[in-house]
Formats: sequence, structure tokens, C-alpha cells
Amino acid sequence: APSRVRAVVDSRRAMDFKGQLYCERTFQILVVLFGLIGFVVGYIYQDFRLTFLYLSAGGGVSALICLPDWPWWSRHPIEWIAVDSDEEEEPLAAPVKKSKDREKKKKTHKAA
Repeated sequence: APSRVRAVVDSRRAMDFKGQLYCERTFQILVVLFGLIGFVVGYIYQDFRLTFLYLSAGGGVSALICLPDWPWWSRHPIEWIAVDSDEEEEPLAAPVKKSKDREKKKKTHKAA
């Protein structure tokens, strides 16, 4: 049973970078489009409530389309470079810098 769960989890891909870009653009277009339509309808009927309802509907529709990780947002997966298991990554030690002020202080203490 755990192997089946792992297979389902591994098969699900997260949204890739291009998918994030397309999702953001889609969200912006939907909200602006619904807002403009709502403004026109509200202006024609002289009712701000209609404008607000259209804008709210646009927010809801864009949330339904853009918030979940739908498969169409992950069409461009990133190909990562495989890591060699033989190589172990060693942390790089930062080089120690001697400041000129320290050297001057040492010289003055030796002279005294």
C-alpha cells in the first residue's frame, strides 16, 4: 500500500516557472476583464452593487482557475542535473581576512 501512495505522490508535479507566469497573467486578465465588464454594466444600470458582483465573480473564477495546481500549469518541467552519489559535498570555508586595522593595532602594541 505505501508504494501505491508514493507512486501517486511522485506522479503529481508541482507548478513550474512558466506555469507560474501563465497563471499570474491569466489571473490578472480575468480580474481586469470582469472588472471592466462590471464597471460598464454598473454604469449603465447606475448600480455599484452590480460592479462589485462582477468583480467578485471575476475573483472567484480566477481563484478556481489559478489557485489549484492544475496539470496545464506544469507543462514545462525543469530538468535538474543528476547528482553523483560518489561525490560528497564539502562545505567551503570562508577565507579569513586580516584587516589593516588589526595589523596596525598589533604593531602599536608591540612598539609600546
